[in-house]
Amino acid sequence: MFKIQGHTISLTRGDRCTITLKVSPKQDSDDYIFKPGDIVSFAVYNKKGLDSEPLLRKEIAVVAETNIVDISLESSDTKIGELSNKPIEYWYEIQLNYIQTIIGYDETGPKVLMLYPEGDDVR
Repeated sequence: MFKIQGHTISLTRGDRCTITLKVSPKQDSDDYIFKPGDIVSFAVYNKKGLDSEPLLRKEIAVVAETNIVDISLESSDTKIGELSNKPIEYWYEIQLNYIQTIIGYDETGPKVLMLYPEGDDVR
């Protein structure tokens, strides 16, 4: 299961997914153009844990001018925490070049990654 609704990302623990990032600074303006050398970082934190090391950090180096960046998460990336029988809420943020937060905690609150339970992989 994978769904993005607003700034809430919902997925099942252990699933892979691709988050497509497109930045429109204002409603009627052109999209931001990512340039070669830009670094987009995606970080996931424990709920209320933005002051701690992230549990997951993915960095994407932009190699050509583009208006979208795909953030690919592998199955191993989304195995955050221990197995659980209930959804667990994490917070995330996305930064550009380590100096500008594109998506993160703002006046509307935290940006949520909701991780749903997966079954144990007994083999």
